[in-house]
Amino acid sequence: MKSVKVLIIEDDAFSRVALVDALKLQGLNVVAAVGSARDALDAQLKFEPTVAICDLDLGVGPTGLDIAQVLRQRNPNIGIVMLTSYRDPRLAGVDLPPLPLGAILLNKRELQSMSTILMQIIAASSNPLKKRKVEWSKSPKFQSLSDTQISILIAIADGVPTSKIAEERGVSEQAIEKTISRICKNLDIPQIKDKNQRIQIVRAFFYGVGREI
Repeated sequence: MKSVKVLIIEDDAFSRVALVDALKLQGLNVVAAVGSARDALDAQLKFEPTVAICDLDLGVGPTGLDIAQVLRQRNPNIGIVMLTSYRDPRLAGVDLPPLPLGAILLNKRELQSMSTILMQIIAASSNPLKKRKVEWSKSPKFQSLSDTQISILIAIADGVPTSKIAEERGVSEQAIEKTISRICKNLDIPQIKDKNQRIQIVRAFFYGVGREI
């Protein structure tokens, strides 16, 4: 499997080192492991990887999907494997670019062993442009939310008051309250208009991004 040259893009240093060590134990040739978009693009030019493993959420700046799109533009045959802890990637932002053709999406919380990642890396390398059925959302509850509802859920999690959300969207506070009620219904949150409701919404958000509190 030395012919499979792997580039890892993960902003968390501990996760990056752990993934490198685990893949090397599986016999893979990890040519570079980086934590930023700039380093990823430099590494592609230097090492010409055949597969890129990108974490979806790379903190401030471009997402893993943004980087994957550029990597694919530079090399139309590079395999793409996306890793995420998000149960619905829209929680990282509803304006995400689409998955590149043939990209494989893996949820970190559903991986049973490194052999699962290994098989997907080999699949991405051998057939990088294969049309695949990819389920963006791993949660029926989040899947039922519209992009607008996801955006408002994110705003609530960021602590933005209802009045400010309404002002930014050019609608009434009543319209936002109705949307919040629909969000609560879809996420099975008791619709009680007090501070506790917002706390429950924030809890639901953190559950969705894989950071339960």
